[in-house]
Amino acid sequence: MNGAADQPAHTTPTDPDEPSDVDNTAVETRWVVITGPPSSGKTTLVNVFAEAGEKTSADSTRQLIADVTASGRDAEEFRFADDFQPRVLKAMMAAEDLLDPNDRVFLEYALPCNIAFHRTEGLELTPGLAQAAVRSRYAAVFILDPVGWENDEQRVEDAAYQAAVHKHMFDVYRELGYEPIAVPPLTPAERLAFVQQHI
Repeated sequence: MNGAADQPAHTTPTDPDEPSDVDNTAVETRWVVITGPPSSGKTTLVNVFAEAGEKTSADSTRQLIADVTASGRDAEEFRFADDFQPRVLKAMMAAEDLLDPNDRVFLEYALPCNIAFHRTEGLELTPGLAQAAVRSRYAAVFILDPVGWENDEQRVEDAAYQAAVHKHMFDVYRELGYEPIAVPPLTPAERLAFVQQHI
């Protein structure tokens, strides 16, 4: 993550399954969500924004998987294990806690994206996830169209999974009151200009 702020945006516990008596009114932010299904070019685009001098926040999930596999656990087993989604949510909440809501930051994924993954995998929506998804209000949401399919050490899904996540992301953000903007499969530079024009 580039340009993390000194002042955290939230005081919500980082364990999403723990009850909290904290005021859960959504915090208005200037954060811009860059999301989409696996293999849609999110990391590439966020890196382009960073190179252009913008503050960015990288995908916590990829680092989580890298850390787990480095300890000897199989990536595919972990990816579909019961503890995967709770650990992803916890990592993403911790990452957002480091950001200043007054800074414009381009996020690779945001907390509501987890609902789309839960729906794709047929998982129950937990109270912790439902609460986390609405604790911040994002300035804009851009959902990248897929650019093909390519597996790597952290990506173990398939093209059908990709298509399902893509659909659910639009559904989830619309249900939460956003108007997500679809980003076509252009070059990274063209996608950068597209997002800049629609902020």
